[in-house]
Amino acid sequence: MEKIIIDCDPGHDDAIELLLAVTTGKRTGKVDLIGVTTVAGNSEGEHTVKNALKVLNFAGIQDIPVYAGCSQPMMRKLYRLTGELIHGSDGLGGPVLPEPVQQPEEMHAVDYLIKTLRSAAEKITVITSGPLTNLAAAFVLAPDIKKNINRIISMGGAVLDPGNITSAAEFNIYVDPEAAKIVFDSGCEIYLNTLDVTMKALISKPEIDELVHSPQKLQRLIGEFLTFFEHTHEEHFGISACPVHDALNVAILIDPDIVKFQHVFLDVSTHDELTVGETVADLWGITGKAPNVHISIEVDSTKFIRMIKEIQ
Repeated sequence: MEKIIIDCDPGHDDAIELLLAVTTGKRTGKVDLIGVTTVAGNSEGEHTVKNALKVLNFAGIQDIPVYAGCSQPMMRKLYRLTGELIHGSDGLGGPVLPEPVQQPEEMHAVDYLIKTLRSAAEKITVITSGPLTNLAAAFVLAPDIKKNINRIISMGGAVLDPGNITSAAEFNIYVDPEAAKIVFDSGCEIYLNTLDVTMKALISKPEIDELVHSPQKLQRLIGEFLTFFEHTHEEHFGISACPVHDALNVAILIDPDIVKFQHVFLDVSTHDELTVGETVADLWGITGKAPNVHISIEVDSTKFIRMIKEIQ
């Protein structure tokens, strides 16, 4: 069982990522979620931490600690217009969830990452599905923690496909490109699920309707999340279906065959206004630089969507 920390900014797809971890991941003996950290991204920090708690508590989970993290990127103001358009004003539009029973921990998310990774008896996998601010800050303050990271599995970036916030950049990387650069240059083993694959694993309206009418409460919740998510994708991107980007991070722990990766050198644009946040991959080894990131290149969308539909 792989011990993991999920660093997220819920977000509908982050919410489903959490649910997949505490249900199928735990039940199959593949995933042991030991902590959740949240960051500002899809919404402000006060919303993302509350959203994580609401989702976990709705699933009957109150024993996994949740830590609020950075409310701003490392060197920029928080950009969240696209997050609001796609995820709603509080980051989790659609179904109204009960107020959480559990409260966030007092410790800051960055301090939790440092303390937990520094004292870990066995290596821990860190999953990120929002801007990389928390993890980058932890690396700057305590570079020694890198040795206790098994691997980093992240949703972010776009290599061959266009971005979803500019033609060059995907949202998570665009919000804090400096943080992304720190993480990608960290020397840790990194697996990056980019838009190149997440946008090829879409769940259709009929499949969403199936979930909405399921007798299982978590499936109904996921259906309601995706109803809202699909509507905003249709309105703003012209897609009559929707991705579940972030859940792919946990899905590959449950079934590693869902995504195929290519090991490449990858860098992030941080200075050019036109391309800021772009993830640039040396696919042909032209630079001669050592590969630092495994980028996703192929996804078994049927298997992935089936996994989402079977959460309970």
